[in-house]
This record gives sequence, structure tokens and C-alpha cells, in this order.
Amino acid sequence: MRDVSITLQVENWNQRTFETKDGDSRVVRSGDIMDPTGRCRLTAWCEFDPKPGDIIRIDGGRVQSWQGSPDLVIDNLDQVEILTETPWEKIDPDNHWVDVDLDSLRKGGSRRGISTTGVIVAIMPGSGIIERCPECRTILRDGSCPEHGPQIGEEDLRLRFVLDSGVSNANLYMAREASESFLGMSMDEVKGEISSIGNEAFVSNLRGRVLSRKVVVHGRCVVDDRGAMVFADRMEVMEPKPAEEAEEVMQRWGVVL
Repeated sequence: MRDVSITLQVENWNQRTFETKDGDSRVVRSGDIMDPTGRCRLTAWCEFDPKPGDIIRIDGGRVQSWQGSPDLVIDNLDQVEILTETPWEKIDPDNHWVDVDLDSLRKGGSRRGISTTGVIVAIMPGSGIIERCPECRTILRDGSCPEHGPQIGEEDLRLRFVLDSGVSNANLYMAREASESFLGMSMDEVKGEISSIGNEAFVSNLRGRVLSRKVVVHGRCVVDDRGAMVFADRMEVMEPKPAEEAEEVMQRWGVVL
């Protein structure tokens, strides 16, 4: 998609230098951006250096894909300007999540900065301490990477669930930081617990904590030909509210008492 015009707020910004196949050095600048409808990524192939919180206007930008989500791109400074006036109240990045039901996520495209709810119906294999390839971060199988062969793996923490709304479902992934926050344990503490009681018991304890429980998830969703995958920045177990849930079911099915 080309000739994109949009107003956005900058959340963060950084730059990195890399070497092309021809041996030339190039600098790419990028960061997370947002507006009241959600978030995405912006990449700049020019000397554009906004500050977090700046409001910018893009005219003539283009869209590509980054980690399965839309990535806005500008190629020169003529396509962007920093505005002096804000068209909306400043957005707090830590609390800016757009509520989207799971069925809409599954049927739509990949999105960042979303919040959705559902019930945990399964804890998937591979939850707990895993080992990743030091070269590409792929999970090792029997100490071997499909791309780089046998490796001395780097330990990591991950949780995997199936999230179900009653209409749609998605695979739910929690990386180390989100997992530590949800469990209330550091990765070293998780390692110690697994060493003490075994991985099966660890998963059993996790199952008792979340299985059949309703949760709210904040993060991003990637949709491809395999279905929907939700990558959580954080997850919270919702307290049961039997009266409200019963009322919701009766309204859904037209039950009159």
C-alpha cells in the first residue's frame, strides 16, 4: 500500500547501523507509533529523529509487513513533519490498548496494541524452561537447530496456551518477561521449582491456576494461514462474576425466566 497519509504519536525511537550484501553501511531508524485506534511500527530510511511523545504527520508513506503486522515506511523527509498541535489528548503508551473480541481478531489482519478476552482451555507442550539456538533463537529440539545443527542452547522461559472465546480460538504465547510477571517468579526461580518438583508438576500447578479461567490479554495478534496467534505483553486472570455471566448467557440465547 502506498500514498498513506496519517497522524500519529511516537512511543519510542531508535536507530541501528547494518551492512548490506555489497558491504556498504546503512542506517535505519524505527520505532513504535500509535493513534487512538491502535499501534504499529514506523521505519524511516532518512534522517528523521523524533522524540517520544511527538505528534507527526505522514503524507505519501507506504506500508509493508513487520513481524506479521503492518509497518509504515517513509523514505525521505518530505514525507513527514512534526506537528506543534495535538489532535487528541496525549496517549499514555502503558495503558493504550484497543479492545477487540477474539473472533474479530481471527477474521481480521495482524494487529498490535490489542486487548482481548477468552478462556484458557489448554496448556500446550513447551511451557516452562526451553532452550534456544544462540544463532537464530529458534527453539532447539533434542539439542539441535533445524538451521544450524547441534548447539549449546541458551535457556529461556515461555508459556503456551489455547485461548477460546466460545466462538473462536487462538494460540497464546507468553515470552520471558510476560511469563515472569504473570507467574510472579523470575526465570531462575522457575528453573529452581522445575528442578525440585519436575516439569510435569510445574505444568500441573499452572493448569490448576489458569485452566477454564477467563483471562484478559494485552499484546499483539498475528494472523496467517495457520490461524491466529496472540503474543501477550501481559495477562490477568479475571475474577468470576456468576451473576453477570449468567445474564450474558441468557441474553445471548434469548432465555426469559
